[in-house]
Amino acid sequence: MASQPSLRKRRPQPSPDKSWSAELFGLSASKPKAKRNRTISTRVACLLLFAARLLSVYFSIVHDCDEVFNYWEPLHYLLYGYGLQTWEYSAQYALRPYLYLLLHTTVAAPAALWFGSESGKVAVFHITKASLAFFSAVSEALLYRAVHRHLSPNIAKMFLLLLCVSSGMFTSATSLLPSSFTMYTLTAASAAVLNSDHRRVVLYAMVGVMWGWAVAGVAFIPYAVLLLLVGNPMVYLPAGVVFLTGTVVPMIGCDRLFYGKWTFSLWNFVCYNVFGGGDSALYGVEGPSFYMRNGLNNLNFILPLGLIYPLVALLDLFQVTGNEWRPRVLIALSPIYVWLAAITALPHKEERFMYVIYPLMCLAAATTLASFRTLTSTILGKLFSRRFARWISRGATAVVVIAIVVLSLSRSIALVVNYGAPMRLYSQLPQVSHYKNNDLLEKNKIIKVIVLH
Repeated sequence: MASQPSLRKRRPQPSPDKSWSAELFGLSASKPKAKRNRTISTRVACLLLFAARLLSVYFSIVHDCDEVFNYWEPLHYLLYGYGLQTWEYSAQYALRPYLYLLLHTTVAAPAALWFGSESGKVAVFHITKASLAFFSAVSEALLYRAVHRHLSPNIAKMFLLLLCVSSGMFTSATSLLPSSFTMYTLTAASAAVLNSDHRRVVLYAMVGVMWGWAVAGVAFIPYAVLLLLVGNPMVYLPAGVVFLTGTVVPMIGCDRLFYGKWTFSLWNFVCYNVFGGGDSALYGVEGPSFYMRNGLNNLNFILPLGLIYPLVALLDLFQVTGNEWRPRVLIALSPIYVWLAAITALPHKEERFMYVIYPLMCLAAATTLASFRTLTSTILGKLFSRRFARWISRGATAVVVIAIVVLSLSRSIALVVNYGAPMRLYSQLPQVSHYKNNDLLEKNKIIKVIVLH
């Protein structure tokens, strides 16, 4: 019998050598990895936003007198037992809900107990603002994640950059104002719109309108229309009843406790301003261009880029820019235009009224920049080489972004440097007690500070 030929196995070829640096950095000596689009995770984005908001906590000034007398003073009363009272908090009118203040005492009260009532007040002030910074960063991170998931990582990164550098966000994110509170909820609701999460849309809208600023309910109208047209009534109606009950009942209970009678401050507010002869024009009137001028100060090029987004959406609809049409994005950003139209029609205008839509304006500007880059690259690509067209479009976009960053940072720094003296002065007052035995101050002498506006 012929012997079977022996089978010889081929010796395995040695794998390409990998140095310790290749192991450490994930580099391969055999073939390079495909280039991947670098993205920023939601956690990192939230940390970056929170860091930017903490700068606002420490450096930003108090811009609005209502923030002082209608919110910081009553909050001081809840914490320390004394403070100034405006007529809105009188039981005769009962226009301001105490529940909004109680939400902040969950952070401020433990801080006041820990740091005391003298020099600790400055720490309580900053800790309270830091809690506002946290909730602002979280709401913005929710929208960032939705944009990253449903639009593109590039738009998400541009949106993140605009949020971090915007002077408007530097001012509004840590203000103790219902308009800032409603800004958080509207931002979170827009993320829920992009995610098609109708229950959360209802939740955020209820909380923002009932516990924040009732007037800003106008900004949520496009989302209500969206639910009526495409939502499932068996989903949002029961959720609406539950959330409405959960927001109204605590408000009435707090009003009963602090006003000493059964009343509903939100209803009182609406009745006084709509049916009761309340005239906000008594506090000053401005022309139709007020918000454009003010917006250019706080948002610079972000404002016009955000305002022309509907035109960009129209170009996308006809595929002029080569992007897929996403009508839900336009719906998510539509509160910008509804709210601007509403507050522009009012004779009385204030800067804080625009706080509600600042994050959405940054998103609209980021989307416009992305579409502008695609549009210019497409048009120039028909005239020149694709490489040259891409280079021009990227360069033009970079110039606009650099201008936004420089102008935004300049505006924020100018506010701190030119108007920050009262904040620096008040932060030093608790240290005056250290000089009681000094000849400069008499013991137990009252120190009076006059601030001229």
